[in-house]
Amino acid sequence: MAFRTSAKLLGVTLGIAALAGASQLGLAYGLGIVRLTRVLELTARDQWTAQLAWVAWFAMSAAVLGGIAGRSYLPKHSGAGTRLGTAVTAGLGAAVVVPLTMQPARTAEVAGVEPVFVIGACATLGAVAGLFAAYAALSRQVARWSFLVIGTAVWVIAIISVAPSMAPGKELPTVRLGVIDAAFLDDSLTRRTALFTMPVLALISGIALGWTARRRDFSTLTIALSGLAGPALLTAAYLVAGPGSGDDGYQSVPYWAAMTAAGAGVLGSVLAAVLRRAPETDRVKPTPDRPPLPRRDPDPVSAIAKASTPLPSPLPPQSQPTPFDGFTPSRARPSKASPAKEPQPISPPLPHPTPVAPPPQVKERRQPEDRDKDGVAEWVSGLGNG
Repeated sequence: MAFRTSAKLLGVTLGIAALAGASQLGLAYGLGIVRLTRVLELTARDQWTAQLAWVAWFAMSAAVLGGIAGRSYLPKHSGAGTRLGTAVTAGLGAAVVVPLTMQPARTAEVAGVEPVFVIGACATLGAVAGLFAAYAALSRQVARWSFLVIGTAVWVIAIISVAPSMAPGKELPTVRLGVIDAAFLDDSLTRRTALFTMPVLALISGIALGWTARRRDFSTLTIALSGLAGPALLTAAYLVAGPGSGDDGYQSVPYWAAMTAAGAGVLGSVLAAVLRRAPETDRVKPTPDRPPLPRRDPDPVSAIAKASTPLPSPLPPQSQPTPFDGFTPSRARPSKASPAKEPQPISPPLPHPTPVAPPPQVKERRQPEDRDKDGVAEWVSGLGNG
């Protein structure tokens, strides 16, 4: 790979990944999704854990966006080494999330936790996990589809959750990753949505992406794994953050829901891969400028079947033996010394000869003296009749 091409590839990947990480953090700060300067007691420590899942997910999704942007600059027939180097560059670009989160965490106070170290470690782990996600985005088209679909859905859910708090006099809610935490929902309903939102989202996206990949005639393995990549980011983000330590299930419920998200995504794509398609009709649709083809008989008799039918035997059936009544003399049987003659096959009758017309008679040309002799003879023979 030429130096100019590699510089452009790595530069675009690094820049887009860093820009994506900083942009997501800025949007999350502005909407109140992430607040890293809070003072939390021991009983509310799970709210800090929920923000760690957001930080890890920001780093991973930034690396993925960097890999997707660098995909268009990859040379044709590039090997695994080129893609791996590009993925490492995307992970380095996503690491911009580490200092951008550690700096505001210096003013945070969380009981029993060192905020700066913990949030820096989570952002670093997210960038490392994003390296592998970027490699998948560089290698497989279905992985890019899954990342974009799940990432868009996560942001839509987050905006729905914070939308009621944008009115004047409303407090900013604590929004969890992949959970509808809207203020207009009851606490019991929110707990149920926290358990089912991510698995249902992964299942639906897996079915849709698997069906799309199947219509494009991808391999069966590619179709079956098309719903894995996006939900796997949610699973990895909650693995980095942890299940929390509260008894109210504030963090543990979405944690276990995220653990099933990757499996639900694979289940949806596998269903799309194994479901049978509707049988196609045997009738050929006529084109606008061509007449339809004639239909065949349902049970045609082929010429081979007709030829295999046995012909009737030309020989007469053997006569039945005449019963002996004691008076009628029996036919003489051939002796053993003279064996019976084998029946000769009956030859077919010869065709009648076609009558041939006799050749026309050619009259002889007579000489003048012959004509005079004939005339005299006729005159003499007619004297007696007069």
